[in-house]
Parts: sequence; structure tokens; C-alpha cells
Amino acid sequence: MKTNPLLFQYVVNWVRKLNSRASFSDVEVIVEGPNDEAALEDIGVHATFTHASWLIRDIRELGGIRVIGRTFIILTDFDTEGSALHDRLKRIITEMGGKVDEFSRSYYKSIGLPPLVEEVNGFLKRRVVDWSIPTEDWRSE
Repeated sequence: MKTNPLLFQYVVNWVRKLNSRASFSDVEVIVEGPNDEAALEDIGVHATFTHASWLIRDIRELGGIRVIGRTFIILTDFDTEGSALHDRLKRIITEMGGKVDEFSRSYYKSIGLPPLVEEVNGFLKRRVVDWSIPTEDWRSE
């Protein structure tokens, strides 16, 4: 696979924009599980993470109060199952009065990152000489 020479800059921009959007106390990043969360943290994402199954459970128990006035960035996988989960979560959240921020998901897909979010860290390590350099900067911010 030929790597886009601008991949590094695209990913740096994506992480910075995601961190900026996720920096508010009423914003949660929804992932499928702990491997996705760990991969995103490893590339420098700072956010309040919620696993999709936890959110669904909370909505069943608490109803709309769980999502009203909150914004969700849904970063489920881009395979068939993850896309269906994204669509389901988006529908539930918006019907119950929450907001879904689609920018980060759209940008992730547009720059050619892997369809399985848990693979993003390994994907970048194979294509960028030292991915720890920008992430160390972000950890100190």
C-alpha cells in the first residue's frame, strides 16, 4: 500500500481537532470497546470515552436524561457491524435530545485510516517513523 505523504499532517490535524471538540465536559467519545479506546489514547486522543454497550445500557436505565444536553462523537468501526452500530446510536441519541458530532468520524474516514479503530495505532506506527513525537507533545499540553 502506497502511503499518502501528507498522512502524518492529516492525522495530527485530526487528533488536534478531535481533542479540541472532546475537551468540553458535555462531550463523550463513543467507541466499541477497550481496544478502540486504548488505540485512540495511544495516538494522543484525550477524551471522556464511553463504550457503546455502556451508553445503550445507561439509556435503557435512565432514558433520555442520559443524553439530553450532551454531545457524542461516535467512533465505532467502519465495517458493516460498526456502521450499523453508529447509525443506531445516532438515531437513539438524536431522538432523545442529544447531539451527534459527525466531523471526527467523517474526517477519520476521509484520510484513509483503517476501518477498525483498534488498528489505528499499529497503522500509524508502520507508516510514520516515530509517532511518539507528536503524542508526547500532546500529553504535555
